Amino acid sequence: MPKVRKQFILDATKIKKAKKILGVKTDTEAVNVALDMVVANDHLNTFLKGLKGKIPAIKNMDQSKFES
Repeated sequence: MPKVRKQFILDATKIKKAKKILGVKTDTEAVNVALDMVVANDHLNTFLKGLKGKIPAIKNMDQSKFES
């Protein structure tokens, strides 16, 4: 994948928290992982929207238990 150099002004506290949450060491890694998560979330939302109306709704959550 091609890489580009960008310059951003970001909240240092948010970057620090993101690095800790994501378990990465650098600011660049934090931004890249966060962007990967945004893209993955979009794919998931698109998939879930495609399921709308195809799966019957569960009105009573007790009905969702499977009998063995």
